[in-house]
Amino acid sequence: MGPLVDTSVLIDYFGGAQTREAAVLDRCFDEGIPPATAPVILQEFLQGFRAAAALDAARLVLTQFERLPAPTYDTHGGAAALHREARRGGDTIPTIDALIVQMALEARLPLLTADAHQRRLARMAGVELL
Repeated sequence: MGPLVDTSVLIDYFGGAQTREAAVLDRCFDEGIPPATAPVILQEFLQGFRAAAALDAARLVLTQFERLPAPTYDTHGGAAALHREARRGGDTIPTIDALIVQMALEARLPLLTADAHQRRLARMAGVELL
């Protein structure tokens, strides 16, 4: 399984942005390595669509992703601990970002993200960044 792909990358990728992260995602597809998604990432991404045709196209591409299971209570507890640790260091991380980093940590997957909050928290938690 490939990296856990954050919403920030999906937005850029489907928007046609030429970013480093979009290129990594393209490489996953080209090499037959299915990237991973999670329920909260799927929700964040799909709720941003307005046009039905674009939504259908995105759903089709997302079928190529491995789907992580929904987070458990323990996962949320781990995310809260990461959030508290970051806050002790002076960094306030959005709740969803902490959850996504915790999910990558538990799944032992690298994280592919363009989000600065997630990148800082992933480094702190020892999650590999692509």
